[in-house]
Amino acid sequence: MKEVVWLIHFPTGTVAIMAAFAAFYYPKGSLKHKKAGQVFTIAMLIMLISGGIAGALKGSVEDMFLAVLVSYTVFTAWLTVRHHQPAIGILEYLALVYIAIFGLAALAINPEWHKLKEPSVFTFDAIMALVFVVGDIQNILLKGMKRTYQLARHIWRISFSLFWAALAFGDKIIKMLDSTINQMPYVVAIPAFLVLCIMLYWLFRIYKGRANFEIKGVVKGVSVD
Repeated sequence: MKEVVWLIHFPTGTVAIMAAFAAFYYPKGSLKHKKAGQVFTIAMLIMLISGGIAGALKGSVEDMFLAVLVSYTVFTAWLTVRHHQPAIGILEYLALVYIAIFGLAALAINPEWHKLKEPSVFTFDAIMALVFVVGDIQNILLKGMKRTYQLARHIWRISFSLFWAALAFGDKIIKMLDSTINQMPYVVAIPAFLVLCIMLYWLFRIYKGRANFEIKGVVKGVSVD
């Protein structure tokens, strides 16, 4: 299990975090932003799959569920901006089914099961699944969102994924220093707080129409309204 964590999970998580901050830095829609986003998506999915495997090996149902949930947000964040115009395909329907099943599975977990360390985690999983299901249904009914809402959906789902990656990164750093979260809470809190600040910053810019995006087929520099 430790080999999976230190040889795959931690390195790919580090790459994902660096790629995500690069993507936030580069102009949205630019080639560098897209490439950074691709690296982030691939690295995150590898990290999550390895994390789910590590969770299974150590018998942590909580870690397995978290890997499944965050994999969904990474995938749908990419899926949201796959179309340059409002459109819905089979992948959107599959994502909806995936997260709905996940939510039902979280609800079906018996909180008194002896293998559970934090039963409340599954309540959180079920609530988040409901939020995502509502968003996916809305997207499907509208047959794709307008660009402004599409970008906002992309930003907050990426940020949700990055938030957990930042927490995991901080946790591994603390373990490398042979310490505990209680002794070094800032190692976990600062990266997570930074992710939240960046997310709020970009959501503000998107909704205020002050961000410029390079969208295929549209004149460079057109602002979002």
